[in-house]
Amino acid sequence: MSPGSREIADSALVRRLNAARVLTALRAEPALSSSALVSRTDMARPTVLAAAQLLVRLGWATESGGGTGARGRPSRVFAFRADAGHVLGLDVGARTVRARLADLRGEVVARAARTVPDPRLPAAERLALVRECALGAVHEAGLAGHRLLAVCAGTSGPVDPDGAVHTRTGIPGFLGTGLRTALAEEFGPDVLVENDCNLAALAERRRGLAAGDGSDGSDGPDGGDAGDAGDGPEGDDTVCLLAGERLGVGAFVGGTLLRGAHNRARDLGFLALMPDAARDLPAGASPDDGIGALARAHGARLVAELADAGGRPAPGAPGAVLYGLAGGAPERVDAETVFAAVRAGDTAAPRLLDGMLAPAAHAVATLSMLLAPRLVVVSGAVAAAGDVLLEPLRRRVARLAPAVPRIAASPLRDEAVVTGAVCLALEHAEARYLTDLRPAPGC
Repeated sequence: MSPGSREIADSALVRRLNAARVLTALRAEPALSSSALVSRTDMARPTVLAAAQLLVRLGWATESGGGTGARGRPSRVFAFRADAGHVLGLDVGARTVRARLADLRGEVVARAARTVPDPRLPAAERLALVRECALGAVHEAGLAGHRLLAVCAGTSGPVDPDGAVHTRTGIPGFLGTGLRTALAEEFGPDVLVENDCNLAALAERRRGLAAGDGSDGSDGPDGGDAGDAGDGPEGDDTVCLLAGERLGVGAFVGGTLLRGAHNRARDLGFLALMPDAARDLPAGASPDDGIGALARAHGARLVAELADAGGRPAPGAPGAVLYGLAGGAPERVDAETVFAAVRAGDTAAPRLLDGMLAPAAHAVATLSMLLAPRLVVVSGAVAAAGDVLLEPLRRRVARLAPAVPRIAASPLRDEAVVTGAVCLALEHAEARYLTDLRPAPGC
C-alpha cells in the first residue's frame, strides 16, 4: 500500500470511529444537540458535525434545527433513527408460538401469538404455524415487504450450527427439524436459532433481574445472599431456570454464557440419576418436567384420587379447595388452578409443593455447588407464582446444598424467551450494520 493509500485508509478508519462514538451517544438519548454531542463525546465540534452528518447520509440518524445554541450559533439537533430497521424474535414452544417485532432500540412495535392445537403437531404443520405467527407480527407493524435486519428463534434442546435440534427436545416430533432453513426461506439469510434457556438467560442479563449491578453485598428483596461486595456484578454469575413445561437452564459464568461442547451444557438429564428427584412422579411424568407440568400432573392425580374415593371431600380436608376449583374433574386441573388452591390454603399444599418442586430443587442445588451462582432466576410462566413457589424452593435447596444463592422470580415471566430472541437479533443486527456503519436498508 502506498503512503497516500495508507493515509486515506487511516482517515476512513478515524471517520468511522468518530461516527461510532456519536452513534453510541445518540442511541442513549431521544435526541441531542450538536453542543450536547460535543460534551458527550469529548470531540471537537467540527469533528462531531462531520460524524453526525455521515450518520444522516447512511440513514442511521436524522437532523433538525433546534433554535439558537451557545454563543448565538444555530443549534442543530440529531436523533438516532430507531425505525431505520427492525428485528424479529420468536419463541417456538410445545404449546405456544410467540413473535415480537422490535425497532433498533429494542422497543416492541408489534406482537403475535399462536396456540399449538396439539403438542404432538407434526413438524411441518408446526413450522407453518411459526411462519404464520412471524408474518402476523410483521403485518401488524405494517412492514410487509420490508427487509428485517435479523430474526432469532428460540426452541427447546441443544441447537446445532445449522439451526436444528438433534438430541433432547421438549417439543414432540421436532428433532432434526431445520428451523433456520424454514425461516430463511421467508426472511433471508440473517436468521439465528438458539436454545430457549440460553435466550431466557440472555433476557435476564439484558432486561431482567440480572441486568442490575447487585454487588452491594446486601440480601436481595427475595431472600438469599446477593453476593460479597466487590465480587463484580451479580448478573455475571447467574443461573436462569426455565421451569414451565420442561426444566432447562441457561447460565452466565464470569459474564460469559455457558455453552459447553455441542451447546449442551444445560442438559439436566442427571436428574434421572437422583432417586429423590424422581421419587413419586405421576404416571407419564419425568424428572426433568418443569414446575408447571408437575403441578398439573400432581394436581390432576390428587383430584382423581378424591373422585375415586367418593367425591367432594369435606371442607378443610387435603385437596378440598383444589377439588372445588377443578369441579372434581382431573382434566380441568392446570398449573394455575394448583397455585390458586395453594394460595387459598388447601391443606394438601405441602404434598403438592413437595412433588412439583423436588426436581427443580435438586437442579438448583447441584448447579449451585458446581457453578456457585450469585443469582438463580426462576423464569417462564411459573414465575407469576413466585409468591407460592420461591420460599418452599429455597427451603428444599437449603436442605441439599451448603450455600443457597439468591433465588428470585423473573419479572419477564412467559416473555423471557422471546425477549432474549429480540436481544440476540439486535446484537446480530448491530454487528452486521451499525458496527461497520453500513448504509441502512433502503438508503
